[in-house]
Amino acid sequence: MVKPFPGQRAVRWVSHQALSTASALRAHPRRLAAGVGGALLLSSAGAYALVEAQPPLPPRSTIATALDNGVRSQSDALAAADMAYASSTSVRRQDTVQQLLRRLGVTDPAAITQLGQEPRFRALVAAGAGPEPVRAQVNAQGELLQLAAVLPLPSGTNPYDTPTWRELQVRPGPAGALEVSTSERRLETRTRLASVPVRGALTTALGQAGVPAAVGAQLVKVFAPQLDLRRSLRRGDQVALVYDMQVLDGRELRPGRLLAAEIRSRGVVRQAVWFAARGDAQGGYYTPAGQGLEKTWAASPLPGAKITSPFGMRRHPLKGSREMHEGVDFAAPIGTPVPSVAEGRVKFAGTQTGYGQVIKIGHPGGFETVYAHLSSIAVKPGQSVSEGQRIGKTGNSGLSTGPHLHFEFHAAGRLVDPVRMASYVPQGKPLPLGEKAAFFAATAVMRTQLAQAAGGDDAVRLARVD
Repeated sequence: MVKPFPGQRAVRWVSHQALSTASALRAHPRRLAAGVGGALLLSSAGAYALVEAQPPLPPRSTIATALDNGVRSQSDALAAADMAYASSTSVRRQDTVQQLLRRLGVTDPAAITQLGQEPRFRALVAAGAGPEPVRAQVNAQGELLQLAAVLPLPSGTNPYDTPTWRELQVRPGPAGALEVSTSERRLETRTRLASVPVRGALTTALGQAGVPAAVGAQLVKVFAPQLDLRRSLRRGDQVALVYDMQVLDGRELRPGRLLAAEIRSRGVVRQAVWFAARGDAQGGYYTPAGQGLEKTWAASPLPGAKITSPFGMRRHPLKGSREMHEGVDFAAPIGTPVPSVAEGRVKFAGTQTGYGQVIKIGHPGGFETVYAHLSSIAVKPGQSVSEGQRIGKTGNSGLSTGPHLHFEFHAAGRLVDPVRMASYVPQGKPLPLGEKAAFFAATAVMRTQLAQAAGGDDAVRLARVD
């Protein structure tokens, strides 16, 4: 007979005891419930005894104190206070007086009506965005408490020759209406030097060097007859500038005139300095040797327009016969502004057979230009015009098959293909006779500063010329 292991005997004993206990519980269920209930009662008594053993807590009491902080009076004072709200905004394109005042929080009908009839405020809105935003203060009722804005210069004023800061002030008057006043202050001029390395786009390089966008535009225009700076400059090229900044109370407010510039591109150096001869209110740009740089003739009256009929012999689209086409035709919708390609004097402005409404302009040097098939004319015979001045609008008048501009160029009384006009006309304003000594004396400081800017390592440096 095989003897059981000790572990087997223990398992059998535990199983026997479990069966005996289960049998006893089934046989005496009431005794089981009474035992469980007694155990719970004893545990509750013990917990109560523990609670009773704690020290007694003091009785709870509530203290009420009346505080008089004048809340009602403070609320009434705030409601009655004349709160001022400050705001500022820039004049936007196609803004109206009402739109500008609404953005500033002005809702008072009387103020809107008065400023809408104020010529200086209307001129401010019509001029568009200025160098400074319009600032205003209004109360909770939308009534204007104060307004300040920088006024544009009067039409025809040269901002470089007469740097003036004109400010418009608006305040409530004693009689209830607004008082409008203007103050003017003379701006000082500070000369600024800049050395700009080109690593990408020219506008980006100028902006990173702190050169104002208006100065960059002057730079592009000065060298336009020679090259397109926006497209021609490459990484590694260098730009040096000397220009004015207009200052008020030590604060630079707006850019002034470009005085001198140097472009180093692919081993070629181009320089320009500004000079105004006696009797020349506008002045111009010249090389350091005195050769004129400014473009005196535009390459075309409608740059970028498609030529639909070139210069030369052709079959006339209406007559059907072969005839000489004495100019070029530019495609343009009716109403496109037509500028004069150069300064001159109007010889004829009216209607002629075939041409329809036509303008003929005589230019210095024995040149003449013709603008035909116009829809309107904006000049009169004998009137002087400048390069770029609008003289009329394109149309479809006369013998014409559709809206376009017919343009002719005459040199010494002889017809010339307008496409070749640039090879006939002067490309720069010549230095007036007898002005060479004055030119070198006036540009000496500029040339020195330009050399300093071109040879410096700093991105931007400032200098004042006494």
